Amino acid sequence: MSSAENFLASLIDFERNTKVNYEFKLDRFRSFLHSIKDPQDKLNNVIIIAGTKGKGSTAAFIDSALRACQLKTGLYTSPHIFSARERIKFNGGKISQNDLSRLVNKIKSQARKFDITYFEAMTAIAFLFFLEKKPDYTILEVGLGGRLDATNVVKPIVSVITRIGYDHTNILGKTLTKIAREKTGIIKSKAFVVISAQRPSALKIIKQKIRKTKNRYCETEKEFEVSSIVNNIKGSRFTIRNKGDFETKMLGNHQIENALNAIAVLSYLKEKDLRITDTGVKLGIKTAQIPARCQIISKNPLIIVDGAHNPESAQALYKVINDIIKRKAIVVFGASQGKSVKEMFRILVPITEKIILTQSINPRHIAASQLAEILAQYKIPFITTNSVKMAIKQGLKLANKKTPLVITGSFYVASEALKILKPV
Repeated sequence: MSSAENFLASLIDFERNTKVNYEFKLDRFRSFLHSIKDPQDKLNNVIIIAGTKGKGSTAAFIDSALRACQLKTGLYTSPHIFSARERIKFNGGKISQNDLSRLVNKIKSQARKFDITYFEAMTAIAFLFFLEKKPDYTILEVGLGGRLDATNVVKPIVSVITRIGYDHTNILGKTLTKIAREKTGIIKSKAFVVISAQRPSALKIIKQKIRKTKNRYCETEKEFEVSSIVNNIKGSRFTIRNKGDFETKMLGNHQIENALNAIAVLSYLKEKDLRITDTGVKLGIKTAQIPARCQIISKNPLIIVDGAHNPESAQALYKVINDIIKRKAIVVFGASQGKSVKEMFRILVPITEKIILTQSINPRHIAASQLAEILAQYKIPFITTNSVKMAIKQGLKLANKKTPLVITGSFYVASEALKILKPV
């Protein structure tokens, strides 16, 4: 690792360690940002995205469409698959090692002084980098929750709430109402709000916040009449009334939902920015891609890597396997602590022929032996392995032309899988 990456790795990182005591408040981070001249206040046209499921894909669709309209974009997402540099992109390209090192050195002393976390450091670096590059639009994916997330120090022109479900319940709350309150923290006055399909209890909380802030909003489920949906392993085609035909390379109906979020954002932006065209938006939706989201690695045998790590994303994966692949799969599964593993197993078992339990190298992994204890209540064959590499080796022995191999359970498992396997 470079010295910059060594410094970042030395910071508190809740993606890798949940056992550290840390008070989730923005006061410390705001003070830190003030010490480096408040770059968050100078960013251009910020779009912020929170939710349990679909944040990353929604961000990718928006970014791709704006770039297809010849506009410059800054994109900040998490987690990364191969390198931390993937989190910070300008015009589709990840931040260079030189720029990352330079900006780490710029914040290092103040970062130590204010005891900021890994995610806060990366967020600040993204702000500084985008301030230098001056993108036309800045797209930020919330890391965790919304109200107290490090990204939520900006003044957005658009706030997007993707589908809300149960994740990080130990931090955000155990009810949808509490989780929704945290997510709606990104809704600020004078920001257009896009709301994805929601359960009634979550939708009620979102609309309460919108009434308080007096914002315009779009409920994609009500606003867009979608028809002529065709799903296959190449992606999806669909028609939106009064907007025409669209295509996406990303698999599943859930990606159509994420595309609608992006189309709603772009339709609003188009009111003020004539550079945004229907042709560009359609091209951007068609060409958008993101790793570890039902990503096809091989076609014979069919191998899919998906970072599903909560019940909502497991349900989306279930529908892809059940509705598009239409064959039971060999499933390699590993998960992280704090995740609703029992519920994920309940969803995935019906489309599974055999499960290969494993564990990532991330310190937060749940041991394969613990997963086995949870899975034991289901009448399904399974084996345990102590590494993703071994699990894939076992999976490849069982997969064939009729039986696909699906690798899922966490982005850390997906990341290791993608390093081992080479995409088509």
